Amino acid sequence: MQLDLLSPGIEVGLVTTNLDAMVAFYEGFLELEPQGVIDFPGGSQRRYSLGGSVLKLVTYEPAPPAPAAPGGGRAQAGIRYFTIGVSNLRGMADAFAASDYQVVEPLTEFAPVPGMGWMFVADPDGNWIELFGTL
Repeated sequence: MQLDLLSPGIEVGLVTTNLDAMVAFYEGFLELEPQGVIDFPGGSQRRYSLGGSVLKLVTYEPAPPAPAAPGGGRAQAGIRYFTIGVSNLRGMADAFAASDYQVVEPLTEFAPVPGMGWMFVADPDGNWIELFGTL
């Protein structure tokens, strides 16, 4: 069966028990554009524009019994990181270095593609984000 897509992007939901710190990271530090809050029975989601996609910070009441598992793909299997392409990756690396947020794999230039690189950072819950792009 072929998917008949309603939108060109995906929506990524991050379930958190640490909402204030996560909002400070995604809305404050990364400056993602808020789309609003949707309440639903037993919880809510804060929505952020991310290119053609949406990042959702989801909270439940009561909170999930198991905490977030930090450590990206090296910690456990499953969806362990998402990737964002950016311009001026070196500037992003500098901003992270000057912040209290964790760089888990430092800026590395792609050997076969000079001027392009990648790095991994962690949000306050320990979710990994791969940043790649032009240096």
